[in-house]
Formats: sequence, structure tokens, C-alpha cells
Amino acid sequence: MTTSIAAGDAAPSPSDAPIRAFDRSRHPRWGRAGAIYDLVVTVGFATPWTAAAVLGLTRWAHDALGLPGAQLPEFGATALMFVAMFGTVVTMWAVARILRPEARFIAIDTVGRVLFSLWMIWALLNGQSTTIVVFLIGEVVWFALQLSGLTRLRRR
Repeated sequence: MTTSIAAGDAAPSPSDAPIRAFDRSRHPRWGRAGAIYDLVVTVGFATPWTAAAVLGLTRWAHDALGLPGAQLPEFGATALMFVAMFGTVVTMWAVARILRPEARFIAIDTVGRVLFSLWMIWALLNGQSTTIVVFLIGEVVWFALQLSGLTRLRRR
């Protein structure tokens, strides 16, 4: 397999062999769509003000639906700062994958979805609001779709 080196790209090293298995010129199925999903879901957490509103809506849904688990607490400025920092990072990561849906980025994101899912399961097992299940379902679905796209790409 021959690859051309674009301006600004470094020549591939032997340690890049596993990454080169995913040819940069081919994009995995579902990669960009998963990034768009992430952008839609996380942009509301990207500022302390919008995060407070989204969390308030989540508290309202928990009460309105009579869901089991602990109600989300009201977050102070420090907790909202951390929520917004993570929301900003995930939003920026989503934009990066929308603009460059390369297989290596989608592979990294797919692993991240497993970790996010584990943290959500951990929270649920520790009695937190079942409103988390909506986010958990999204993570599991996009994990499966992205993994299937990466697997197909690797087989080519």
C-alpha cells in the first residue's frame, strides 16, 4: 500500500504500523455521524450557564417521570466549571472528528465510548438517577456502530 504524504504530515514511522492498517484516505462508516451525535448531546454542557440549564431539565425529567435513583443535586460554581470544561472538550473533540473523520480518531473515540459507558453504569449501580440511561444507550449504540465501521474498514 502506498501513501502520499500531505503537506505538514510527518513520514510514517514503523511504530505507526497498527494505525496505518486504517488507511487515512478511507473514512470508517458511522464516524462522522457519531461525532455529530456527540456535538448535539454535549454542546449544552459546554458553558456553566447552559450546563446548569441542561442539568435542571434533567432534574425536572427525573421528577416528572418519577424515575428511581437519586435526584441530581444543584451544582455550585466549581462543579459547573468542571462540567463545562468536560463539555467543552467533548464538543471540541466532536468538531475535530466531524472535520477529520479519520479511522484513528474514530478508534480512539470508540474506546472512549466504552469508558463513558462504564462510568455511567458505575453511577447507576451507585443509586444515581436513571435519566443517565438515555446517555448510556446513546454511548452503547454509537460504540457498536463505530466498531462495526472500523471492523469493515480493517477487513478491506
